[in-house]
Parts: sequence; structure tokens; C-alpha cells
Amino acid sequence: MQPNSSPHRRRHWVARASILNLLLAGVGVVAAQEPLRIDMAAAARLAVRQNWRSKQAHQDVTTAKAIEKETASLRWGKVDFNSQYVRLSDPVQIESPIPSDLIPVLGLSALVTPVGPQDSVHATLVAGIPLFTGGKITSAIREAKAGEQATADAAGDVDDDVVLEAERCYLSVLLTHEVVKLNQQALDTFRQHLEDARSGYLQGVAANYDVIRAEAAVKEQERRLIEAVNQNDLAVAALRASLALDDSTPIEIGGELSEIDDPVDLSTAMSAAIRSNSLLQALDAKVTADKDAVRVKEADYLPQIAGIAGRELVTSRLNQTDPTWFAGARASLTLFDGGDRRARVSEEKSRLQKTRYERRQAEEQIQLAVRSAYLSLQAQRSALLSATKAVELNKESLRLATKRFEVGTGTSLEVLDAAVSLTASQTSRQQALYGIDLSYLSLHRYQGDISEAATRIQK
Repeated sequence: MQPNSSPHRRRHWVARASILNLLLAGVGVVAAQEPLRIDMAAAARLAVRQNWRSKQAHQDVTTAKAIEKETASLRWGKVDFNSQYVRLSDPVQIESPIPSDLIPVLGLSALVTPVGPQDSVHATLVAGIPLFTGGKITSAIREAKAGEQATADAAGDVDDDVVLEAERCYLSVLLTHEVVKLNQQALDTFRQHLEDARSGYLQGVAANYDVIRAEAAVKEQERRLIEAVNQNDLAVAALRASLALDDSTPIEIGGELSEIDDPVDLSTAMSAAIRSNSLLQALDAKVTADKDAVRVKEADYLPQIAGIAGRELVTSRLNQTDPTWFAGARASLTLFDGGDRRARVSEEKSRLQKTRYERRQAEEQIQLAVRSAYLSLQAQRSALLSATKAVELNKESLRLATKRFEVGTGTSLEVLDAAVSLTASQTSRQQALYGIDLSYLSLHRYQGDISEAATRIQK
């Protein structure tokens, strides 16, 4: 026997293999990722946190805050440090000629007076602060603050839109999942009927046509089930995209389609939308910003006065004519600009008027959207009542058709038609629930509280 085939060696390799298997199993446990549970409230939460449109909108808010701080810094002026080193070709000096009769006495042909060193060094602090700007800086700061508020409100409107889209995708997943279940139930019914038809044919109480018709119905229902499964897969992919989830993230869909019986009053919904809609609030803030922008341009008609002061930090290397410090005021006023200021003011006023028009149009569009969502909600509630009644009638119709077929007084076509009608009415009921939920959320999207509504109605 070979040495490496001894019982001891075999036990050794068995032990090593066991340890390796345990390690691999441990890696699998560590690598396993807990599924992310998504329900109506979680969809709203994840949409605001992860959707790329929301991230871009909130990045604009960060930019607007930086602009506001930049503008606010104008009122405090500036302190600059300037330095310069220059080496001249010759020292800076003044030569005064000496009269010829004094040259023998003084022994000089000219009197040289040094003015500055050949190596000139400047290190200067210069400060300036606005004293009077005609309200230009104050208006600019107010404009920046209003612009920041408008950007924040616009980001809120994007959040509401993103949440509504995520909820639409989430509800679509619930709907398509229910449609898959209904089609699977219908397929089970058709297969059971096929077995009954074959049994009846062998017993002589059913025609061969009934068997053939049942077989065709099974094949057709299998096709419908595949289409329903594909639609569900597409709905899940759309939900992942709306929440910025990659395919490697396991998800678990929670919740169900359900009727929302909260009473909704149209006039109350309209008032809430006008009062709380983020887009209208953003446009109101933009109107305020544009008004201040007009005041900024109008301030150019007034003088601009600033206080200035400076000091040389290195005084040993200055020219005699260079001051060691200075202080004063600087004033400027444009007397003629060919109509440039007037054109700029007119431009800002035109922009202000355009924003007002935009605000009015947005209000009308939101009122129309609220009315449309309200009417859709009422229509879907009526459709739910009709579909629920149809489901009850079709269940009874299927039961009677099946009973007649079993006793030989009915046909396979009657059973199959009844089963198709039942599936259709059940699907219509789920679609009505989907429509109710979506219409209700749409109402609250325009009222600016869709995330709160999604959490409140979570089932």
C-alpha cells in the first residue's frame, strides 16, 4: 500500500476538506444580504434619499446657500495684502548741477540727492468698506436669500414628483403581482376543467369538442400568464430605477392594494394645494428675488461711496515719496452711459413680470391637476363598486356553469367563458384599487404632503 493512502492520511484530508467547507459556508453567510423591504412608506423615504433627480435638486440648494453667503460678504468690505519686489537699473536719485565757480571749492561737479533704494520692496495692507451704495448691497443680499428659498422650495417640488413616480412604480408592482396570481388561479381552473372534460368524454357525458376547447383555453391562459409575469418583471425594474437600486440589491415587496376611504373635498384640496404646493412657493420666492434684482439695478443711479485705508508693512525699502499709510473715501457716480442702466432696469422688470405670469399659469395648472386627480378618485371608487359586484356575480356564474357541465347539461364553452369573465372582473377590481391609491397620492402630491400621506395610508 502507498504511504499517502494510509488511513491516517485519509482522515487528515477529510478533516481539511471539512474545515474548507465550513469556511466557504461562513463566507456565504457573511456575503448574504438581507432583502430590502419596500412598502409605500419606504418607497417615499428611499425616493427622496436616493433618486438622482432629488440629489441634483438638493445640490442646487447647497449652491444657492453658498451664493447667499458670498453675497452677504459684500457688506463687510475686503482687506487685501499686496507685495512687490522691484530692482531698478540705477538707484533713484536727483542730481543738481553745481555752479562752475564752486566746483574747485567743493570738489564736486553735481550734488546727488538719493530718493530711493535700487531694490524696492512693497508689502501693503489695503482695506475697503462700502459706506453708501444706494441699497444695492442690501437688495442683493435679499435677492440671494429669496433665491435660496426658491431653490429649496423647487427641490421640495422635485421631491414630491419623485415620490409620486416611486409610488406609481410601487403600486404597479403590487398590481402586476396580483394579476400574476389571478392568471395563475385562472390557469389552475382551466387545467382542472380540462381534466373534467377528459373524464366526461371517457364517460360519454362530454363531447370531444369540449376537450379540444379546454386544451386550447389552457394554452391561451399559459400565454396570458407569461405576459403577466413579464409585466411584473418590468414593473419591478421600473421601481428599482425610481429608487436608484441596482440589480444586485435584493428587495422584498410589502403591502397590498387597498381601498382608501378618506373623505376628500375638492374645494379643501384646492385651497391646500394653493397654500402648500412647493412649486407655487418656489415661484413666490422667485418673484421676491426678482423684485430685489430690480432694486439692485436701480441703485446704479445713485453714487457709490466706499472708505479705504492702507499701510506699508515694510518701510525700510521705500522711496522717499511713498507714503507709509493712507486713509480716505472714494466716490463714484456714472453721469452718462448711453442708456445702459435704463436697459438693465427694464430687463429685470421684464424678468419679474415673466415670473408673475409663470406663477399664475402654474396655479391654474395645479388647480386643473387637483381637479383631475379628484375626479379620477371618484371614478375609481365607482369602478371598484362595480368590479366588486361583478366579481361576486361571475363567481356564481362560474359555479353554476361548472355544475351544469358536471351533470351533462352545460358545455365547456360556458365554463371557460365564465372563468375568463371572473378573471377579468377580478383584474378590474385590482386596477380600480390601483387607481384609487394613485389618485389619492396624486392629490397629496399637489398639496405638498405626499410623503406624509404615503406613511399614513400604509397597509
